[in-house]
Amino acid sequence: MRLIPVSELKLDTKIAMDIRDEHHNLLITKDTLVNPQSLQRLKNSNVIAVYIKDQYCYNNLDIPYTSDSTVMLEKVNTLQVAITNTIKGGVAAHDAMVDALTEVRAIVNELDDHRYALRIAYEPSKISSLNVISEKTVYIAMMSSLLALKLGYSRQETYSIFLGALLKDVASIVPVLGDTVNLNSKQHPIIGCTYIKDNFEFPPEVARIILEHHELYDGKGYPYNLRGDEIYGGTRIISIIEAFYKINSTTMAKGSKALQEDFKNWTPHLDPRFLKKFLNHTNVFPPDTLVRLTNGDVGVIMGTRTTSPFRPQIRILKSVTYPLGTMINLASLPQLHIYRLMDYFD
Repeated sequence: MRLIPVSELKLDTKIAMDIRDEHHNLLITKDTLVNPQSLQRLKNSNVIAVYIKDQYCYNNLDIPYTSDSTVMLEKVNTLQVAITNTIKGGVAAHDAMVDALTEVRAIVNELDDHRYALRIAYEPSKISSLNVISEKTVYIAMMSSLLALKLGYSRQETYSIFLGALLKDVASIVPVLGDTVNLNSKQHPIIGCTYIKDNFEFPPEVARIILEHHELYDGKGYPYNLRGDEIYGGTRIISIIEAFYKINSTTMAKGSKALQEDFKNWTPHLDPRFLKKFLNHTNVFPPDTLVRLTNGDVGVIMGTRTTSPFRPQIRILKSVTYPLGTMINLASLPQLHIYRLMDYFD
């Protein structure tokens, strides 16, 4: 299956999975062909991207847990509501916090049960929303948790890492603080940490993540210029996933060479041991992604070898050099790069 922005979605495209809105209401069922009415329904419901399938989708494996919107959007919505009500305070805050913790545990337990099969991946937001906790934030928390589990962290430790990733910018979303705290201020981690400590009985690691989430492995972060192992391991894990998401959202469309260069520029800021584990267990370019190469060839990504996550294996769909269907490994062709991603190939 392949992710397509709704703005680029063509009529008669087959939908790969059920599509739901932010309130988990069913909009379009799996295997439906897009028509003008369903396309307008997606736009009216603020859906910004959907998974589709066509003759160039060769990955017939089950839909990954983290990509299954029929599951994920419900969980995202539950966490958004629970965290929003928790930080608002009042009589319902305790019940909301229980709901949030219950959902976090359920997600982490599911990730742990499948940690060997699941790959760390970039999951873009599918819904345009103004919720306090964004869909992107939930995915970063989820992928940070998956990396933590792959690194050998216990479920209990991973619960805290998930919560820390969700709440790291709490200083900007708490009503009593939000109007006075600027995320560009180097004081906001301290303010957020203090607020969590004073108002909640979360594990101490959660507050520590909030305090340290702008610290960098090379000591060039803030507020305390911590370096290396002075930074909590959970914070170092989240930093890798945040960098991955930031680079994907800003550089992915520019091709593999720019993406790899951007990631290389980030590596001094990241824990090298954790980074190696991350690169061995991630899909930088998801399978079934259509790409145009620097020599003009068109292909579809089939998979990635752990040693070369930025240079995947590609099945040729159009070429003056290779026969149709040829499998090439970009890791063995240093002169060839992914020039850009494509939504469709006709």
